[in-house]
Amino acid sequence: MDFKMINECNTLSKNKIISKEENKRKFIIKNNSNTKVNIVEVDDCLITNGNKCDWLFEILDNNLVFYVELKGKNIDHAFVQLETTINYCKSKHNKLKKNAYIVSSRVPSSGTDIQKAKKYFTQKLQTLLTIKNNKIEVTI
Repeated sequence: MDFKMINECNTLSKNKIISKEENKRKFIIKNNSNTKVNIVEVDDCLITNGNKCDWLFEILDNNLVFYVELKGKNIDHAFVQLETTINYCKSKHNKLKKNAYIVSSRVPSSGTDIQKAKKYFTQKLQTLLTIKNNKIEVTI
């Protein structure tokens, strides 16, 4: 492990299925390899004021982190929440591969704003941004 995991607001899990849900929006990690995942509650725990995403998941053996925002329709606000959290965690996650996920209720998957945000996240935050409606499943 090349980084020091976040040790507050966290739970370690090796469960085959790790999921978080809010208002029918769901993020699921299929942990087929029983890898240790550090699940961190960001919203009102790790970060208590200002903009922040809902959850982050540090995949300990893979040098990987997922930032997750479970959102309604306000995608622009989700961009800000994710960016703020990524910057907040920059010192701990600097050497990790970063992925950000927005699970929304309704969003066009290829609008100009979405494409600009994806480009910005890739170039400025070194983070791959994925946006989908209602549910995202990721296999590690």
